[in-house]
Amino acid sequence: MRDHILVCQFDEDLVRKFHNQRLVIILSDFNQVQQAHKLVNDCQNNLHCLVIDHAGSLASVPFHEKWRGIPLALFVSEIGAFKEVMGKLPLLRDLNIRIFLSTDNKENCTGLHILASLGIDCGVSFGEKEIDWEAMNDLMTYSIYGKVNHASIEPFQFIARNYNPARLTDLSSVYFDNPYTYIHIDKNENIALTANDLKEGKFILKGIENVHKIFEDEKYQEALNAWQKFLLKENGCAYCQAWRICIGKFSESADKNPGCRQFFTDLMEAADHFISVQQKNKRKEVWQP
Repeated sequence: MRDHILVCQFDEDLVRKFHNQRLVIILSDFNQVQQAHKLVNDCQNNLHCLVIDHAGSLASVPFHEKWRGIPLALFVSEIGAFKEVMGKLPLLRDLNIRIFLSTDNKENCTGLHILASLGIDCGVSFGEKEIDWEAMNDLMTYSIYGKVNHASIEPFQFIARNYNPARLTDLSSVYFDNPYTYIHIDKNENIALTANDLKEGKFILKGIENVHKIFEDEKYQEALNAWQKFLLKENGCAYCQAWRICIGKFSESADKNPGCRQFFTDLMEAADHFISVQQKNKRKEVWQP
């Protein structure tokens, strides 16, 4: 069984304790990008991604030539001044970066469409306000069905690539929050299954040396099966056609804002379409001398 990818805030003392680990490092400052990248490599670890949550716009981000080759996930509030972004476009296209825009700003669906059309890999960050599922559906349709060349938009591409009608497909992986793949650890070496659990102090283990023991932990197994609680209800998410790709993530808002059901149903159908196209276009592989 493959080890988890560890997610933590950037702390030099903590990072130095890791060895041969795959890491997602959450930064608080753009000036930490090169420092964190160098430290992870110097400690013989594998950097999966650096994550920056920036309260400002994409236009205000001080992109640097030295970021080339460093895997980055950038969460911003909006695109901002488009002229400023266009001036940075050649560098943006050359960086190993994905830019996330929040659903809390309704204009960001258009922003994501623009970024993808410009060749910038991007993604939806689900916010706290009511989601416009029709706008989300339009964006998904462009991402999956659009024939004009464009960059990827997550989590639509993730679902399309990983969809299997025989099992669940958890889009939380896009946000480094799927306990099958990621676990979270703080500077005191407290270990939690999700970012929210870590924030709320719901720890399951303590100590870097115990990370590999997580597979044997009862709380870990309970968390992996938490989705089964929806099956005990007489109605709700488990009866939705697209249950296998949503897994009840929007259950608390589904009654008030039921558009999620149609959206995820359409996304599931788009994933089926994506798979059929991939299989159709698959070229015959001939043995090589």
